[in-house]
Amino acid sequence: MTKYSYFAQPIENITTKHVIVYELLLREWDEQTKTWGTPAQYELDAATMLDLLKTAIKKLNDKHVSINLTNAQFADPTILHALTDFATKNMVPRQLTVELVAAPEHDLLKAMSAKYRAAGIMLAIDDVGSDNLYVDIKELLPYVNTVKFALQNMRELGETATPEEIEALNFWFNEAEAQQMLFTFEGIESEADLAIASKFGITRGQGYFFSRPLEPEQFA
Repeated sequence: MTKYSYFAQPIENITTKHVIVYELLLREWDEQTKTWGTPAQYELDAATMLDLLKTAIKKLNDKHVSINLTNAQFADPTILHALTDFATKNMVPRQLTVELVAAPEHDLLKAMSAKYRAAGIMLAIDDVGSDNLYVDIKELLPYVNTVKFALQNMRELGETATPEEIEALNFWFNEAEAQQMLFTFEGIESEADLAIASKFGITRGQGYFFSRPLEPEQFA
């Protein structure tokens, strides 16, 4: 039987160093190496996902978390019911965020967004500027709360950000500000990246500079 767990990586307020939310990242146990690694597939059923979510929150002792859904999971009414029911009964509004790893179809997002947000669940589009380009998702932005710019998808670990990457970061931050959305700068790995965030006034950051994904109890 495959064993899964959520690891946690904080999204922090860059200025205050306060953890805003923990992103929960799925990991799979490798019996041969006795280590947790990236799973072969992410399509968990609703019951398994909810059990992992409850366990992670209990270990973190913090209900401000986000989880990633594939398009198939986001469209699944069983997962919708499980998450909205859990959030309504156990959380206050804005404690749970659903991150969309790929941009869904417009009609699907419009319909599902209303149901998730009615339960106080925030929606985020991940990997803008790299996997999700503005021309492809600009019509989707009114239906989400947050966009996440993933610098780590645009360079190798340890490389310096190029002027083009910095320009793209600034474009997306300004777009989020114009639409009154939250903006998270992912992939902060160094003081140089932190300086870029400070230059533009970006306050929400995530990346190895703050912490790698760890088992939830290590943040308790």
